[in-house]
Amino acid sequence: MTDLISENETVAVFGQFTYTSVVAQQTFTSPFSIKAMVKNGLITYFQFMEDTYASAASFRVAGEWIIQQDADSTKNFSVSENS
Repeated sequence: MTDLISENETVAVFGQFTYTSVVAQQTFTSPFSIKAMVKNGLITYFQFMEDTYASAASFRVAGEWIIQQDADSTKNFSVSENS
């Protein structure tokens, strides 16, 4: 955790952590952020954000991904082990 900000019932937390995918044994570090709402000592809302692309990539052991980022398929790009 690097930063914690609170105002009334709203809390925001920022930081980073390191994951290891157990079977593939690939490790990556991801930034994270959390927004929470606390009422009467209980969390009533919790939102967690991380680098889900890096998380998914840690499970890939071979092959190529074709990424479509736009309705225009000419803007697609590929991600392979060497990328």
